[in-house]
Amino acid sequence: MTLQNTLLAAPLLVAASIANAQENIPRTIFGIDISGSSTFLYDSHSGGVAGSYVQAHITRLDTPHQLIMVSVGDVGLGRRQIDVRATVTESRASNTATLSQQFGGYFRSMPSLVADGAVTPQNTTSIIAFFRSLTRVCDEGETTVILFSDGVEWSASVDGQAFVNGSVDLPMPDQPFLSGCRIEMLGVGQLKATLNSDGLEERLIPQWEAFLDAAGADSVLVSGSFFNF
Repeated sequence: MTLQNTLLAAPLLVAASIANAQENIPRTIFGIDISGSSTFLYDSHSGGVAGSYVQAHITRLDTPHQLIMVSVGDVGLGRRQIDVRATVTESRASNTATLSQQFGGYFRSMPSLVADGAVTPQNTTSIIAFFRSLTRVCDEGETTVILFSDGVEWSASVDGQAFVNGSVDLPMPDQPFLSGCRIEMLGVGQLKATLNSDGLEERLIPQWEAFLDAAGADSVLVSGSFFNF
């Protein structure tokens, strides 16, 4: 695990994950875009809205249920700055009330972690690679993926600046690798407050909807600035 001295110093470790001992239980994967343009890293309001959404999601879960929170940015496991895991149980230390507050708190704390240097924003965002990495997980089924991201793919697959300008589109998948997963992609088109987000939401949401549908996701929800309504 990473961020041992900050994020993982929180009480989550009291509810240590028992997921390895429990196979094929439902899971939710929370992803957070840690690119330099991500509103969720810089703007406290965005972090708060994401935290509230995560908290509400966890409070509705049945037990057992595996929870995973990972950062999404540069490609590669070695570059993953956030990797937090727990399992919702009936125990007071790991029930929905406890873990919803903890995971919600992590999202709310992102701007302060960036300000303190505990999380380093990355220069690229390979959202496509993140989704493709879920193939095996989706094959197992019973998985919900909730990604908080501006939706700006900036990687070897897509020229990020051209994508932002609207001169290139996302490459469509040629196979349904997300079958078995329900996908939510939230905050699309919303850049940090110091950048111009005009028109991005309208352009990017339809592209990601088409991409995720073509990738075979069981259900798709792509939303921009009003995902908390």
